[in-house]
Formats: sequence, C-alpha cells, structure tokens
Amino acid sequence: MDKALQRFIDYVKIDTQSDDTSFSVPSQAKELDLSRRLIADLKEMGIDAYLNEYGIVYGKLLGEEGLDPIGLNAHVDTALECSGKDVKPQIIKNYDGEVIKLNDEYSMSPKEFPTLGDHIGDDLVVTSGDTLLGADDKAGVAEIIAVLDYYVSHPEIKHHTICFCFTPDEEIGRGPDHFDAKEFGAKYAYTVDGGIYDEIACETFNAAHAVVRIHGVSIHPGEAKGKMVNASDVAFAFDKALPEKKRPQFTSGYEGFNHLVGMTGSVDYAEMHYIIRNHDLGKLEEQKEEFRKAREVALALFPSASIDLEIGDDYRNMKEVLDRNPEAIEKAKKAYEKLGIKIRFNPIRGGTDGATFSFKGCPTPNLGTGSYNHHGRFEYVSVREFNTMIEILKEIVKA
Repeated sequence: MDKALQRFIDYVKIDTQSDDTSFSVPSQAKELDLSRRLIADLKEMGIDAYLNEYGIVYGKLLGEEGLDPIGLNAHVDTALECSGKDVKPQIIKNYDGEVIKLNDEYSMSPKEFPTLGDHIGDDLVVTSGDTLLGADDKAGVAEIIAVLDYYVSHPEIKHHTICFCFTPDEEIGRGPDHFDAKEFGAKYAYTVDGGIYDEIACETFNAAHAVVRIHGVSIHPGEAKGKMVNASDVAFAFDKALPEKKRPQFTSGYEGFNHLVGMTGSVDYAEMHYIIRNHDLGKLEEQKEEFRKAREVALALFPSASIDLEIGDDYRNMKEVLDRNPEAIEKAKKAYEKLGIKIRFNPIRGGTDGATFSFKGCPTPNLGTGSYNHHGRFEYVSVREFNTMIEILKEIVKA
C-alpha cells in the first residue's frame, strides 16, 4: 500500500465526529486527536505547523518568490448521521461490478448506488457496514498531506508557496467561524472536500436555519376536551403548511429546499430545527417567508398555542466572490487541462468552508476527493480517483 493511502486508512480510524449540541470550540476535543497527528506527520516531513486556540491547524510550505501563495483546506471532523467510532475500512481490489458485502447485514450494489458502475477495475476503500468511512473529509486531508510530502521530497521542482489549514466542525457549520484569512496567508485557495475528481464547484447554497419552539396546553387526557393543545400536533400542522415539494427528497440541481433535520415533542412543548437552502438569494428570502406563513397557518388552527419562530442566516453563495475573483478557477482549469481531464462545473448541494473563506477575503472554490455516499455506512473511495486528485493538486500548486 502506498504512503498516501496508508495515511488515509490511519486517519479514518481516528474518531473525530463533531457535535452540534456542544458549545465548546471545537465541539469535540477528540477532533484534535487527528489535528495533532497531522502536526506530527508534518513535523516528520520537516514542515512546521501549529494548532491554534480554535482547533485550526495552520502551516506553510514556502515556494518560489514572486508567485501567489495558494491555499489548500480540508476538515478533520466527520458527520453526525452515522457513527465515526471504531471505523474498520476494507479494501476491495479490482472491483468487479458486483454486489459488495460489507457485513452480514449490509451490502451495496451498482443498482442502488450507480456511481459504483464507474469504478469497475478500481480498488475501493469501503466500510465494515457498522460506521461511516470518514472519507468526508479525511480523503481530502490525506491528499493535501501527500502533496506537501511530494514537494518536500522533490525540492528541485518549483512550486507556489502552499498555505494549508485543517479545520474542525465543518459538518456542523462552524468550521470557518474562526478562520483568519490573514493568518492563512493565501491569495486564493481550494477546499478539497467532495465527490468526483473532475469537478470544480464554484457555487454553493445561500444558507439559513429556522428553529420553531411551540408551547401547548397540557392537561390530563381524561379532562382534555376543549382544553388540551398538543404541541406535537401543532408541530405537525406547521410542517404540513410548508411546501411539500421543497423538501430535499424532491429537489436537485439549483432547486432549493427546506429540511427538517430534528424534532422533539410532547403535549406541553415541541421544537423543530430546519435548514433552509437556495443558490438564489432572492428565492431564499421567499422560503423564509414561507416559514412565517406556516406559523400563521398553525396559529389559526391552534390559537391557544404559542409559536416562537427564529430564522437566522448561516453562509452565502461563494459564486458572487468567485465571479469577481476568478484566479483560483482559472488556475485549476489549466491544471486539469494539462493533465487531459475534462472538467465539470456543478453547484454544491451542501455546505463548504470555502463559502465563508471566500467572504472573509480568500476566494475558495471546492474540488473533489474521489469519495462517494458520504455521511453513512455506504461511503467509499475510489483509489484511482484519490490518486488522480493528488496529481491534480500537485499540478495546481506547481510553478
């Protein structure tokens, strides 16, 4: 097994799942276990890096004077939807296109996961079926480390100064909260975090969230007639009042959505958490208005209930920054073209630290990693695409 792939295997075995219920920074101290491992790996290569008070690893590999410093970023945390503890990656050699048995309970096939059909003949890294893999975004982490290792090992090859940072808490939307573009030092950068290797993502959602807090009227059910207001019933009415076709399972491409990500409820009190997404800022505002109208509908049905609606903004579409500052996209395009790779431009239907980086002064599109089916037990990595992504990054920062 080559060094880059071995590092990836080692990294995914470190539990770094973030926690959206925690108010600490980072949200979980265990995220720093990987951050400290990265600093040790970099030190072994002869590269200085440091971990700041917010859990961000910063460092630089100096390059040729007069060339723009270029940044690379990946996040160390893994998603909340599936356990990231005791990850046991499996390597499938020369995938034959058939069903992959992960364990006695779970399997995956090209019929259910069509991207597998694109990787016949590839070596794949898959899960044991019990956890996620953590390729989101430890594949990106390992690829960046591999690029740094390459240029340290080949001092004769000229390159731009490579500014790198590894952030915690990306999966809960807090990764770039304490990012400092000046401390990072790059003129522009790339997040390495996503799917197919031949895709450059220059657009993401404008993002908001909504929290709905409902107080009902609790009373003994035997005495409830004309008196009880079940807060859970009010919550159902609120959710039903939102446009059904704007739920994520009915949307794709540039279509926005309203997503109920969590709900707790009883007779006395219910609470719902939504994320609101749209690439078009005007349409996002229309979706926010739909939430206000849903509150009015629910109150009309349950006038004795109390409904508190909190709506807040999270991040904006990086497209407006990248349109004004196209250097990062142009540099990446030249690298892909030099390697003979046809580029696809698709919008991200998810979050990226690069959106906030861009608005903080460091224009940052997103590149893929060769990983798929993120946030669950069916996550996998194409080793061929993983290695191709390393070559792309090496070409981007090459002088």
